[in-house]
Amino acid sequence: MKKPKPLATIDKLEIHRATFRPFGSVKYLDLAALQKARGAEIEIGSVEGGGAETTLVATVNRGKITKLTPIGCKGCAGTKGGRKGGVSKKVLRAALTRMRELGLQPVRLPIPISNTRELLSIQIGPIIIYGDPFDICIAVDDPDGGWCVYCLFGPGLCVGPVTILN
Repeated sequence: MKKPKPLATIDKLEIHRATFRPFGSVKYLDLAALQKARGAEIEIGSVEGGGAETTLVATVNRGKITKLTPIGCKGCAGTKGGRKGGVSKKVLRAALTRMRELGLQPVRLPIPISNTRELLSIQIGPIIIYGDPFDICIAVDDPDGGWCVYCLFGPGLCVGPVTILN
């Protein structure tokens, strides 16, 4: 399968459209219990983009997804903690700025999950792929207007509202 062309490239980092594929088991979750849960982590599906695929974990607080994190992927470098460094914060910051310039909207958090349909239809924004073998990062839009990036390897990054100066 041919690797799709990225939406943007910064250094060794590529920004790609992502497709979310929920796991079939999601429809069996106890949504009433998730309304009361604090910090529950559930594997909700996989995200694919740019020739990469990763399992996506949602952190649920009182019936809302408050964080999305990649946890393992086909073709990634080693296992979590096995690769040092990951993407530099400077490059991640540049990627977030480029996404804003291109009008690429990351997934907005929190996501209420009062019914299964909401959980099955999450719209994941672009994903960031870095290096070869690669690292995968998920960009999210926090309610405070800042954007965060959560990566499989290395630290994530949150920045305040990204402003493009002309």
